[in-house]
Amino acid sequence: MSALSNFDERKSEARRRSDTVVVLTINDASSRSGGVDSMTPRAASGKPKLLGSGGSMVAKLKLKGIDGRAPPGVEPAA
Repeated sequence: MSALSNFDERKSEARRRSDTVVVLTINDASSRSGGVDSMTPRAASGKPKLLGSGGSMVAKLKLKGIDGRAPPGVEPAA
């Protein structure tokens, strides 16, 4: 076996491994969420939004601006 064909073989093997990692990662993300993620149209950033994916309820509410505190100028209920 020549050095060149050995190099090509290793390069091909590395490419197969990296492709496998990507596929496994995508499949793992799908199975972890139970397959209930639904895609929405792309956000302004160009990235698709996922609905129904994991994360804590507190984090989701904070992202929406709901953090349990009264808005400015509103007195909390006694």
